[in-house]
Amino acid sequence: MRSARLEELPQQTVSKLIFNLVVPRPIAWITTVSGEGVVNLAPFSFYNAITTKPPLLMVSIGKRKDGSLKDTSRNIRETGEFVVNLVSEELLEKMHLTGKDFPPDVSEAQELGIELEPSLAVEPPRVKDSPASLECTVKEIIPLGSTPMDVVIGEVVAVKWDEELLETSKGLVGRLGGKSYCVVGEEIDLSHLK
Repeated sequence: MRSARLEELPQQTVSKLIFNLVVPRPIAWITTVSGEGVVNLAPFSFYNAITTKPPLLMVSIGKRKDGSLKDTSRNIRETGEFVVNLVSEELLEKMHLTGKDFPPDVSEAQELGIELEPSLAVEPPRVKDSPASLECTVKEIIPLGSTPMDVVIGEVVAVKWDEELLETSKGLVGRLGGKSYCVVGEEIDLSHLK
């Protein structure tokens, strides 16, 4: 067992610890649309819910090594809209492949044969086979960190979901450290405890 102040550790170790200790992380598989109409689809595991009234989500989107914005961040800044698609085990491999660095004029969904469908309230489409999709408008974008990155706060304005998700989260995918993932399986119900 070790302990250390963070300033004593190399950044690579700090990053590995955060990736491997803050688990499982939910995955925001985000669809956006560029100003030229290209649909971008990319996964982000630094994502979570903030509140339900109003329903707010946050996602942290890092910049490229050269400091330029990733396509998702640029599209969100330009349009003010995005969709968070949840990932099932059946979609896991395709979701992982969308994490590669595709050129801005190439749609990951089109390249990988991922079927999309129109959203109800925003321009970016939803992933058709996603078990749930949260359509969002941007509330705020906060630049943070020395990396640097954008923390995007979005308000959910429409939702598509499989009915069983009102009762269980089984089958949804989360992110672990490295290139590892997990699938929600056994749920432990403690509702009998008061």
